Amino acid sequence: MQIGKIIIEPWNRRNFIGRIIVLTLLALWLGWGLTIFMEGRQINARFQALQEEQQLKEERARRAAAYRNMLEQQQHPQNRVQNAVDGVKK
Repeated sequence: MQIGKIIIEPWNRRNFIGRIIVLTLLALWLGWGLTIFMEGRQINARFQALQEEQQLKEERARRAAAYRNMLEQQQHPQNRVQNAVDGVKK
């Protein structure tokens, strides 16, 4: 490969140390990118788990409120007239 007047022979022994440095930097850069990617996936998984947990809590609270309302309605029957026939019977 030629850059201007400089000729670089990629597999020359003189370039061995430079190749090792470049390949090491490339491997480190790829490792760093993979690490960031994996951490991002873990953060997303934790966030999704927290959202699901919050939804479960809200669903349980809603069901508990509905159950309490049902019990309250059973304990206090309505004394209202539901139709004309019930009004005549009383």
